[in-house]
Amino acid sequence: MKRGAILLLYALSAVPAGAGDSTLDQWLERDLVPYVRQQLSTLPRFRNESFRFVIMQDDRPESEGTQLAMHIRDRIRDAASEVAGIRVAWQGDQPGVGLAAGTAALDCAANDANYFVGIELEEVRPGQANIRVRALDVEERTWVAGFGRSWHGEVEGPQRQALTRIVSDPTFRGERNAPWKESETDLMAAGLAYELGCKLFGQTAGEYVVTAGDGNAGAIVELVGNNLAGFHALRIGGDANAVIEGKAHRIDEDLYQYWVTITPTDPDDEMISLSADAYVRIPDPYRAATLVPEATLDLARSDAAFLTDFGLVRLYDARACAADRPYYAGAADGRSRARDCFALRTGSSDDAVVFFLNHQLNYGLVRLADGDCESQANARVVRADEALEQALPVDTLRSGSWSDATDWVVSPAADTYYVLAASDTKAARALSRHVAKLPRRCAASVRPGLEGEALRRWLDELAVLATHWSPAIDWRSIKVKDVY
Repeated sequence: MKRGAILLLYALSAVPAGAGDSTLDQWLERDLVPYVRQQLSTLPRFRNESFRFVIMQDDRPESEGTQLAMHIRDRIRDAASEVAGIRVAWQGDQPGVGLAAGTAALDCAANDANYFVGIELEEVRPGQANIRVRALDVEERTWVAGFGRSWHGEVEGPQRQALTRIVSDPTFRGERNAPWKESETDLMAAGLAYELGCKLFGQTAGEYVVTAGDGNAGAIVELVGNNLAGFHALRIGGDANAVIEGKAHRIDEDLYQYWVTITPTDPDDEMISLSADAYVRIPDPYRAATLVPEATLDLARSDAAFLTDFGLVRLYDARACAADRPYYAGAADGRSRARDCFALRTGSSDDAVVFFLNHQLNYGLVRLADGDCESQANARVVRADEALEQALPVDTLRSGSWSDATDWVVSPAADTYYVLAASDTKAARALSRHVAKLPRRCAASVRPGLEGEALRRWLDELAVLATHWSPAIDWRSIKVKDVY
């Protein structure tokens, strides 16, 4: 196990006096950054140790986090790396791929850290964040006494949006939640070669001499082999005693898990097979012979649109989510609190009645209802200049990745969520009657919804309502990238 961790954890407890009186930027500039730099460079226990900076949740490094937490992580790491005597471990978003300084040799300890520096950020209510900083020695699995900083307060300006937007951590590039892009296959090959090279240097059975495989992914294999040859980790050509091959396994749509394996040609030899893997997005390089345009609904938005935003946020307390089972199996006692808990959040510049809908991938359009699944349409009220959240059932989503959508699609290619709103009482009643025609979804399990011709008729009627009651009706939508 890799040693050490310093965790920058965000929570309400142990807040120093006055922390809530400064803005987040002021706290970072005047308190946190100087404190971390001073502690890491002067405390005797940190002398000659190395540090890695990560996002944390539940005391574990995470491959994704909020955009705001990522910004704070980068700011602390960059500041620490400028201080002589603070050794920052190599991370995947930094150049060098673990090369020893001034050489082409691998430094297989480059990304080992005696301590992690991690950030856990909690949004306790819209626009308000809790932050706590403390250190943990992972090898000893004990917290560092006397090391800690905390802050809580309102975040301002662009930080509000960054507080709710979930992004991948590039330092975990190649993991499932942070896959490589197709345009980054050279970087992926370098990372795979680093991992394989360290395994090759760690074995003592002999030198591996390989010939490249001739699979469909031969270009990546060739890049990996060339990198390994440059590291002097193996030899290409001559009397081969092993073969290097690559294979991509489709995981979900354009997400692949790519494996590179070095296999001895003599099964009785003492040499063993070595492999490394990484996740990568590879869009299909072809289209169907004929392309039929996607059927969409031309539902005009009013010039006086009042919905101010719509997005997906993570709820850190699963008890806040709708659930008929707040626990899932897996812990030693068979019960562990569910962690994947998300909510839809919207805002409005005017008082409005809102309805939340979900077009489930391959299952049709439904309206989101509470756990009791009442027969009437679930209308909620959002007050002017305030935010409203609609908690989704626990385990509904496995990922927090989402993007804005612009159309009502009869057959979307991804799970899609809508918010419909009416700022006029009569318009709200008409909208409620129309939404009530949709099947209800009130648990994590998908439910058959409106599809095909029936859905098309429902959307046509919605378009009539939106035109008739304009500008009192508004809507927004997002699509969610999920893995099943």
